[in-house]
Amino acid sequence: MLDPPKRWSGTRKAAARRRNLRRRLEKAVPLFADQFEKQELQRRPDYFDPDSIEREQCNKN
Repeated sequence: MLDPPKRWSGTRKAAARRRNLRRRLEKAVPLFADQFEKQELQRRPDYFDPDSIEREQCNKN
């Protein structure tokens, strides 16, 4: 009946995660957004890495 849901690629999902992070930081702390973004990317590299996201999606199936 219904088509299966379309999954985002790891690249697209990683870009959305970075974009959302940047948007939240610009709203909360505009003067320090660059610094906090860099810290978050270093703290959670796998969360923002397209290859890691692809592996995670494959493991769920």
